[in-house]
Amino acid sequence: MVKDGIMAENHSTITNPSAFPLGAPNDAYAKYFIGQSYLAPLVSGKEVNVSNVTFEAGCRNNWHIHHKACQILIAVGGRGYYQEWGKEPVELNPGDVVYVAPETKHWHGAAPNSNFAHIAIMNVVDGASNEWLEPVEAEYDALRGQSSNISPAAEEYHHTFFPNSELLRQDDPDLAEIIENFAFDEVPNEPGVNDLDDKTRYLAILATLLGSQSLTEFRGIVPAAMTAGLTPVEIKEATYQAVAYLGIARVYPFIAALNEVLRAQEVTLPLPSQSTTTPETRREAGTQAQVDIFGEGMKNFYKSGPDEKRHINRWLAANCFGDYYTRTGLDLKQREMITFCFLAAQGGCEPQLTSHAHANMRIGNDRHFLITVASQCMPYIGYPRTLNALRCVDEAANSM
Repeated sequence: MVKDGIMAENHSTITNPSAFPLGAPNDAYAKYFIGQSYLAPLVSGKEVNVSNVTFEAGCRNNWHIHHKACQILIAVGGRGYYQEWGKEPVELNPGDVVYVAPETKHWHGAAPNSNFAHIAIMNVVDGASNEWLEPVEAEYDALRGQSSNISPAAEEYHHTFFPNSELLRQDDPDLAEIIENFAFDEVPNEPGVNDLDDKTRYLAILATLLGSQSLTEFRGIVPAAMTAGLTPVEIKEATYQAVAYLGIARVYPFIAALNEVLRAQEVTLPLPSQSTTTPETRREAGTQAQVDIFGEGMKNFYKSGPDEKRHINRWLAANCFGDYYTRTGLDLKQREMITFCFLAAQGGCEPQLTSHAHANMRIGNDRHFLITVASQCMPYIGYPRTLNALRCVDEAANSM
């Protein structure tokens, strides 16, 4: 029998681990959980309430106390844990039953690498209440340590930027160890290329994901980018600018996904306009941006070239630079950095990449900075395109 599935916040499909209904995302109690849970009420009566609660891998509720009322938990799918304050965690598998006495401080949830479901039975008592306490962190980290070789630094990075996701840990734990130890520890802590602040690193990563057309990863990393300090306006501006270098056909899915994520973060759309030009001023303003970035040689570029192709140079001035680079929200150094990332990630644009590497250096994003950006983005685009980008950086530096 095919079990129920539902699209979770990260847009991966969770397979229901039990024969009971999965229910809807448990949004009413989301602030008391780490990770995604689902709630399916089964019985609501005067004497007892019965629900099926499903936890995605790594999800657990905070420490909490049921005052005056008891609870019975019956594990019905996957693998999970239950722990009382001052005692060791108890592994739960289908068929296991836990009695939670009133006034007992405890938590329960999924194992780090398995979805989990239990039936929760609670008696109805006048004056009963739930007291929600601190998140379960150190205790759960100890459970992770029992089943993986992910470094403490990678674990900290994971929980800082991806607190509600277990990424590949459930189905591909070996790959999860390799990727997290590398991308979350070795790369961001590599001496010599680890001096980007979190905000700049995530702006570069988002631009790289746009350039490489990595929609699923982009959707998952936007919340991490906001944790790193990027504002919705800054993320929107990077996404808008990608249209000039990737085309609207390739960027539109990212705009739609970004809007979904921002609404889920309770961001009101549309955001305030960042435009500074009019149809009458955009070409002139764009030309000035080109001059500011590339030098005085760009002053008349918009009207240069063979007659049959001159319109492209005019469009570059008016559209690429006039419509995008003149907007507020990002400064010229940030805009040139993300252009470098767009071009490096999509490949096949080495002449333009060399030109924009030169432009980056001209306005203050020096060779070391660009090497660091390329290095920090390497886990997301691989070695060939990273090495191509570094070669273009050296060519640009040697031409200055």
